[in-house]
Amino acid sequence: MNNVFSKGILALGALVTISLAGTSAFADGIVFVGPNHSKLVPPLAVLNLQHHGNNTTESGGVRFDGSQDVAFGDISAGPHQHTVAFNDIGTSVSNLQILLNINEANGDSKSSITIDSLVLTAFDQNGNSVFSADLALGPLTLEQIKGGQGANADYAFGLDTEAAARLTAALAANSNLRLGLSATLSNVQGGPERFRFSGAPSEQPVPEPATMVLLGTGLAGFAGAIRKRRNAAISK
Repeated sequence: MNNVFSKGILALGALVTISLAGTSAFADGIVFVGPNHSKLVPPLAVLNLQHHGNNTTESGGVRFDGSQDVAFGDISAGPHQHTVAFNDIGTSVSNLQILLNINEANGDSKSSITIDSLVLTAFDQNGNSVFSADLALGPLTLEQIKGGQGANADYAFGLDTEAAARLTAALAANSNLRLGLSATLSNVQGGPERFRFSGAPSEQPVPEPATMVLLGTGLAGFAGAIRKRRNAAISK
């Protein structure tokens, strides 16, 4: 029984260590949280992207130049592109989320898009970029959940602990930062795709890879101690 238990602990420790070691290179960025059906209104959106003509890609964003917001790229019509003061979001850095509503193929719930890049940037009062975080795992394909254009989000993204620490430090140096988004999407057929900032008090911060590697190492060490104790008892 002890032998089976110790082998199980060793296997668990090894799996945790290997899996987290494989993702440690993707630390310090924006991470996918999961499905989220939070309301997108108010405000309606921080960034709306919409392709033009027969294009199947859309790319654009909004930044702050020190006096006003500047939108660029494949943005949708209407006043839906805004940078937002972090203090107006009403959340902590670790609970900050980027919500996305996918609006494709006339509401076909089986439609999917690929997020090739998603960049969060913080600007000081002079329009200088003082923080930036990218989509940590690279291109990500997601299916539309809620059919068509609506007031609910489909998915949520957040900051891992390293990116959250950097944004916290930037806020400590300047509490009046404004957040802007830019994104590149492919395999699009409709639009607009809507992004919004939100707080999520129930969400836990994403653990640092180093922390999880230490956990895996500790489990492996624990199993080794059990094995050593058992062998000592048998040899007596």
